[in-house]
This record gives sequence, structure tokens and C-alpha cells, in this order.
Amino acid sequence: MKRRAFLALFPALPLAGCGFRLRGAYTIPYRSIYVDAPAGSKTARQLANALRSQGVTVTDAAGEAEARLKFTQEAQSRSILALSGGGRVREYRLTYTLGYSLTDKAGREILPPATIQLNRDFTYDDRQYLAKTAEESFLYRDLQDDAVQQILRRLSIPR
Repeated sequence: MKRRAFLALFPALPLAGCGFRLRGAYTIPYRSIYVDAPAGSKTARQLANALRSQGVTVTDAAGEAEARLKFTQEAQSRSILALSGGGRVREYRLTYTLGYSLTDKAGREILPPATIQLNRDFTYDDRQYLAKTAEESFLYRDLQDDAVQQILRRLSIPR
């Protein structure tokens, strides 16, 4: 019986020594934030929803908020990564770039301007145009989700 317990715990020993731990919960230190982003920005809408779920009020005016999160840049791009022998595209690299900064109510810099640049590679087959177009749109949404999570981690303090 002791041998079985030892064998069951043995695989966990390397994780215990490396400092691995779960991310845990985070707290946003601001009660209200104004998100200054271009009209129709899906990332801004996702970020606002994520902030609300953390208990932060997202205001409609910059003067009402404790902090102002400004999107300085938001861009999507696609570049060819690989071609077939016949000159057809086989792989694309999708890039999502988001620039942002955080200031307080008085305009003092809390977080200096920073840029998040995320990439995803995907195979392409022009015979499956509709499926690959849907996949591309799904991958861009995934990149936006990743950017929102990075901003939330940057805004938060560990509990």
C-alpha cells in the first residue's frame, strides 16, 4: 500500500520543486475605468465586459473614471508564410497589434504606452475558401481574447 501511494505521488515531485502554481485570482485596483477606443472596436467591447465581470464600472465619460485606458493602435494583418510548388498560398501568418496606455484622472501616466503583438499561423487551401475564411475570423477573435487577457493581467494586482 505504501508503495502505491509513493508511485502515485512520484510524478508530482518535479512540479513541486520548480515553483509551478496556478495563476489564481486577480483584483483590478480601480473602481471605474474609461475605455478610449475607436468606435466599433470589438476588443474594447470585450475588455469592457471583462472589466464589468471583475466589478469595475466602465464609464461613458473620461472625467467620471479613476483611470483612462486608451487604445493607441489596433490593427489586423495577414502575410504569406509559405507557397506551394505551383505558387499557391499554403500558409498565412495572422498578426493582431494592439497599442494601449493607462492614465489617471489628472492625466498622469500609470502604465506607459505598450504594444501587444500576437501571431497565429494557419494553413490555407483555396479549394476550402469558406471554411478557411471562417477559421481566419475565429483566429482573429482568439487573438483579441488573448490581448484582452494580457491587458487585464497588466491592470490587476495579485490577491
